[in-house]
Amino acid sequence: MILEEYIFTSCFLNDIQGLIEQKKQSGYIYDSAKYILIQFDKFCVENHIDRAIITKELSDTWQSYHADEAKSRRASRMSVLRQLAQYMNSQGNECYIPSKFSAKSYRVPYVMNEREIKELFTVADDYAPKVNADRFNILAEEYKVLFRFIYCCGLRVSEARKLKLEDIDFERKTALILRSKGDKDRLIYIADDVCKMCLDMLDLLHDKYHFYSEYLFPSSDPNTPLQVASINKKFREFWKKTSGASDSKYPTVHSLRYSFVVTRMNLWMEKGENLTAMMPYLSKYLGHESVENTYYYYHQIESTFKIVRQKDQLSDRIIPEVSNEE
Repeated sequence: MILEEYIFTSCFLNDIQGLIEQKKQSGYIYDSAKYILIQFDKFCVENHIDRAIITKELSDTWQSYHADEAKSRRASRMSVLRQLAQYMNSQGNECYIPSKFSAKSYRVPYVMNEREIKELFTVADDYAPKVNADRFNILAEEYKVLFRFIYCCGLRVSEARKLKLEDIDFERKTALILRSKGDKDRLIYIADDVCKMCLDMLDLLHDKYHFYSEYLFPSSDPNTPLQVASINKKFREFWKKTSGASDSKYPTVHSLRYSFVVTRMNLWMEKGENLTAMMPYLSKYLGHESVENTYYYYHQIESTFKIVRQKDQLSDRIIPEVSNEE
């Protein structure tokens, strides 16, 4: 969905447009909130809401609209409705103002900065198994590439570990991600240096260790991919050896995917790209079911978007205290 093309049609259309215009004039990007307002507009039309008044009943119905969604996403929806009610009250239209919806049971994702990522990769490069045996040395070579591959391609751990060589076209620099989250397939593009890194690893495994597998990242058993538990354990081991490791920082392998999104959005903003126009492409690349899921990355992560946040310094009333849904 292209946000600029949507036409509001519910009884709240004037209030919604007024809120959006107010935020835009104040310098806010406000795209993630606008997406939620579009959903609210559709909700009102579908449920035949014909009075432009936010009541407690309407608020409760909107809150429970998606019964199976994560608490953090519900917090985002309720925050935007709260903003709309506050705006309407400021315009003299008395409305019920929903209380803040707490989603504190989820942890905000840790996004690694450029220095931390480079240091993690350096630790992986310097890693030498305690036991000098082929099967451990093979895994050491794979980990050097695996974490870079996840970060550079923005993949989920499950997608990277299950990737088969037959699904990678090294000439065209593409990979087919099959039956991922939501049982969907998608095509991703691989950077030149990442392709070379993978090919160099495969050559080493074949020529030095005579180790062959259908998987790009096999376990010590060539018939099975690396296990999630092993990947997580090795990531934690590498992270603890970095200078940024502390009890207050808890990155996971999935943090590399979050960091990919942050890096990509910052690059677009630095180049002056239209973030709204680019988000559908990023959403499709990440394998998200909707653009809302991709905006949610931005909505969650407060301190890491150095460029986006300079242009969109949202207050607590605009971005709620929401947390992570990996």
